[in-house]
Amino acid sequence: MSPDDLAIVDRSWAELEPLRDSLVASLSASLPGCDLSQADARARWLTDSVTELVGLLRTPSELGAAARRRAATFPCAVSAPTYNVEGRAFLRAAASIGPSWSPSDGRAWRQAWLLLADVLAEQSLSPFADPLSI
Repeated sequence: MSPDDLAIVDRSWAELEPLRDSLVASLSASLPGCDLSQADARARWLTDSVTELVGLLRTPSELGAAARRRAATFPCAVSAPTYNVEGRAFLRAAASIGPSWSPSDGRAWRQAWLLLADVLAEQSLSPFADPLSI
């Protein structure tokens, strides 16, 4: 991620975080394949995960370990969190409630998701990596 992307993510998260209840509600409505209680649990989990991980984007070595710990607590026993489901739902929800959300915000957040995926993939390929059990 570029320094500009990091600044955009920080700024947009500072706007979104106080809108947590609205973000969770929007996420719950946009997560596919869930009943309402499961969608709400996944939405809360995702919001909590972003709260914990967004500050670690500048330190990928810490990001990977923290992301693996969060992934192990995913409330859906039959799947793992993915960009295609949770990531896209987050982007839709953030765009719908973000006071100043713009296309550049969406691009920066996609870069954040790609960084997270790269860090997790890189560490999972290491012969020294702890296995991820979900």
